[in-house]
Amino acid sequence: MKEDCKKNFERISEYLDGELGPDDCQQIEQHLEECPECRDCFDALKKTIDLCKKNAQEEIPGDMQNRLKSKLRECFGNN
Repeated sequence: MKEDCKKNFERISEYLDGELGPDDCQQIEQHLEECPECRDCFDALKKTIDLCKKNAQEEIPGDMQNRLKSKLRECFGNN
């Protein structure tokens, strides 16, 4: 993962939570438009969050938690 990618993904949680200012949001959105790898990771993360919110009542099985963590580490380059 490129340094620019890491910098943007360090703030992606704040972006998804609406905690960043307009300039920071614009910077992340521009990066996502230009970087297909980050866009794919962002889309996967957003879908995961949406599923978790939708199924907040249900506990995620341990093996699924491990697979999710592994995939996120892979996206963030923390293998």
